Amino acid sequence: MTVRSAAALLAICGCHAPVAAFAPAASSRAKCAHDRHRNQAACTELRATPTNVKYGAGPPELFDSSPADSDYDEEWDVIVVGSGVGGLSAAAMCARYGMKTLCVEAHDAPGGVAHSFERKPASSVGSDTPFVFDSGPSLLSGMSAKGTNPLRQVLDAVGTAGEIDWVTYDGWMVYDTAYPADDERSTFRLTTGSGGAWESAIERKAGSESRKEFEAFRERMMQPNGLSESSALIPPLALRGDLGAALSMLSYIPKFLKIGLQGTLLTGAFTECMDLYGLKDEFNRKWFDYLAFALSGLDAAHTQAAPVAYTMIDLHKEGAMLDYPMGGMESMIQALVSGLEMKREIGSGELRLKSRVEKFILDESNGKAECNGVVLEDGTKIHARKGVICNAPLWNMAKLLEDSVANPADEKVAAVVKEVRKQANQMEMTGSFMHLHLGIPSDGLPEDLDCHHSVLNLEDDITAEQNLVIVSIPTIFDPSLAPEGYHVVHAYTAASENFSDWESQLDTGNDSGKTEASDYKRTQSYKELKEQNAEALWLALERIIPDIRRRAKRDGSVVEIGTPLTHRRFNRRFRGTYGPAPSNGKDVWELPGPKTPVEGLLACGDTTFPGIGLPGVAASGTIAANTLVNPTDQLSLMGELKRTGALQ
Repeated sequence: MTVRSAAALLAICGCHAPVAAFAPAASSRAKCAHDRHRNQAACTELRATPTNVKYGAGPPELFDSSPADSDYDEEWDVIVVGSGVGGLSAAAMCARYGMKTLCVEAHDAPGGVAHSFERKPASSVGSDTPFVFDSGPSLLSGMSAKGTNPLRQVLDAVGTAGEIDWVTYDGWMVYDTAYPADDERSTFRLTTGSGGAWESAIERKAGSESRKEFEAFRERMMQPNGLSESSALIPPLALRGDLGAALSMLSYIPKFLKIGLQGTLLTGAFTECMDLYGLKDEFNRKWFDYLAFALSGLDAAHTQAAPVAYTMIDLHKEGAMLDYPMGGMESMIQALVSGLEMKREIGSGELRLKSRVEKFILDESNGKAECNGVVLEDGTKIHARKGVICNAPLWNMAKLLEDSVANPADEKVAAVVKEVRKQANQMEMTGSFMHLHLGIPSDGLPEDLDCHHSVLNLEDDITAEQNLVIVSIPTIFDPSLAPEGYHVVHAYTAASENFSDWESQLDTGNDSGKTEASDYKRTQSYKELKEQNAEALWLALERIIPDIRRRAKRDGSVVEIGTPLTHRRFNRRFRGTYGPAPSNGKDVWELPGPKTPVEGLLACGDTTFPGIGLPGVAASGTIAANTLVNPTDQLSLMGELKRTGALQ
């Protein structure tokens, strides 16, 4: 049973547990995370230095990569291209399985879309503590305790879950711009758990009938053996991309059979669940459009039911809480890096920053195209004995493969590369982002200010350009992320920016799929477009902090605006996209598994099953790593995790 057929297993793998991109004094561990490497570049206009930097400090003997073949400069068991959460999950799991693993990253910080960056305060602030910003998602759930979240399961598997201190909290604020700010219908709060607070908020917002419909729908979805429970029955740790899945999945067959025909619902659009269970109320259907969009960048009619069904558990089960990592998202990324670079009896790993891959090493052998390693920007040739895992989106991987065809006469190689390009061209994509990062004085702000907020017009289409703005203020939980007396604020439009509006600013006039160190100019027209499109973010923030613009102009404040071009450049995202969208004629996406048409080249990340979201990409990295090991080694690790309660 392969991962492609596991789409029929459905997103049952729990791959969609919501670490959604909505998004007290610091502990000593948080302070430690705060003192770690802070890069100076994400989602801003800085330039990276094109030199190789080794991130870890493992014992030299662990990093002996002398090649057996003189054609190569180094040799590793596995090379992972890209250190997003998917790539780091794959790399850390490969090292945990005992493989000598190198993860190469073009940026100067690990984490991909989830990396952090800092800005030094002005001298007038009177503090050396920098402003530390999360560049992407920061609303997480299912991370503070062992459970079904695939990202938490990776951390448990590699032994670094305990490195993170978590703050738990119970919800976020929502602002409906269909109503004036002084109208009581304009604000309400999503409160997690089963105590009735959310149901009461629905009644105040939309009436008693809306509440009754939601309660009935929730009961149907979350009933024993229902869709929500079924969405989390099979973990990605049991999946792989080859026939070995028949063995690794064996103990889960009873659960698979238990799911039965519900599986088809879980891989279909979430609107099918709403229709089946009689959810007709306009507010509730709009609400689930919003929730689906926050998870996937798509409305409920184009989002698979599995992630939304699982999210209902994480939001509405008894005692449900949300999680934020002390030290910011970087502390979670560092835990993945630690899992990669940990000293073990067998297996070792290294993260190497500022090490862009220029080419895959492609050969033709026995009538098949195969990938045997990579060539870095500085010319270093690295051999992979077992395989290469690419964390780049499919569109970028296709371009990299095209650049790697050394001899067009190798017909098999050329044909396979064309096949990957065809797959990339057929894959649709969501929109891009605008980002606003602020460091502002915190004096006079309410003491009960929430960390997370969503601002949108619920009467408008959720996919409308710049409709949804997601805001986080992580210094609510961890004041060490800013100088004393300041907050950091991150606001962004989620997956709704039209990249075509920005493409003319590129030197080439279009995105080829390869991001150069500097391939667009900060022209006056670019600056004007930047300010124009950031206005929606300012207006949204004024719903939360009415005097936000005045605070942003006060001495010591920091203002950074990121555009789709910034998002594309620093996160290596083709056209700055959030991720894949359904192909033409399809209601929901159909994503490939880890194996590519090129032997020895695997893929992970959001253009690979199960898709967008931190849990999804962590699951994809896990599945890719599983595919490179013997099923008995996979089963051994699964057994160990089950004994400790980390795997169900």
